[in-house]
Amino acid sequence: MSNIAETDVIIKKQSLTKIELLKAWALNYSSEACYNYERLQALGQANAMVPVIRKLYPNDKESQVRELKKYLNFFNTEPSFCGTVITGVSSAMEEQRANGADIPANTITSLRSGLMGPVAGIGDTIQAIVYSILAAIACNLAIQGNIAGPIIFEVAYKFIMIFCSLNMFFLGYKKGRTVILDLLKKGLIDKLTNAFGLIGLMVVGGMAAARVDVMTPATININGIDIVFQDILNTLLPSLIPLLITISILRMIRKKMKPNTVIAIIFIFGIATSYLGLLAVPGAA
Repeated sequence: MSNIAETDVIIKKQSLTKIELLKAWALNYSSEACYNYERLQALGQANAMVPVIRKLYPNDKESQVRELKKYLNFFNTEPSFCGTVITGVSSAMEEQRANGADIPANTITSLRSGLMGPVAGIGDTIQAIVYSILAAIACNLAIQGNIAGPIIFEVAYKFIMIFCSLNMFFLGYKKGRTVILDLLKKGLIDKLTNAFGLIGLMVVGGMAAARVDVMTPATININGIDIVFQDILNTLLPSLIPLLITISILRMIRKKMKPNTVIAIIFIFGIATSYLGLLAVPGAA
């Protein structure tokens, strides 16, 4: 009878429902609440684990306090896109620990500390790429006076962020501590980063062609016929001049030139080529 009773208790302890898991995922966005330079995201992380610990140790205040204390150690990672995977892994390990598995508290703490760096590197990269691509598209629409620009940015960014974080959380919960190693070994992160990078290059390239509004009004007279250089360029490679200007500015930036110096060179180059009749703004030529 005692064995049956103990089994019942274990079953109750290990039963994490989707409600607790979704609460833990949602509260993970409080990672930077109570942010301080001693423990950074620790208090927010402890807050995220409250639903899990309460479910695993019902009516046991002492155990709840004991288990939550381990989350007050220094913690810092990317919290919005991929950081939830650590919370998912922690939830799975807490469930096993409450079920009697031999998982010391310092094992969970050490694992979380070990995952902070790799997850931050992956999450920050994805966040920066997604933000840059969506911002470029939104700015392009906003410049045209389209109010959909900022709306699309906010909605799309939040959707991608929630999609990534929710899936990463449950991936961490189901796969446990091996999830990050599996992702790195299979090269999925590199493939994903390369794909986002390619999309970003396409967006930036399109913006360079559309927004660097420069053409050449130069003409040459051959046998009484005026030949416009811009017409020849449009036939061979449209937007060649904007491309060359963009690449030139990129090279200056890569050479660590100061922004003010780059701006000054652009001004001088623009005034000189305009005066010589080599470059002009379409419609003003």
